[in-house]
Amino acid sequence: MTTVTGLFDDYQDASDAVSELEAIGVPRDDISIVANNSDNWYRGDETSEAGDDAAAGAGLGALVGGAGGLLT
Repeated sequence: MTTVTGLFDDYQDASDAVSELEAIGVPRDDISIVANNSDNWYRGDETSEAGDDAAAGAGLGALVGGAGGLLT
């Protein structure tokens, strides 16, 4: 497998490059864009519950660890 990287000035340029890659037959599943969101170009409605899940797991871990410490 070959890995190719590119650096673009803005998201639109990167998106155009993805379109060109797809046009020459590169499968979409083999293309990734890594970008920051400093210009707020992306405002998706997708929400992640990862933060909530992590907080719940940390709370449970603290409870179990505290109870174990008391029993010791």
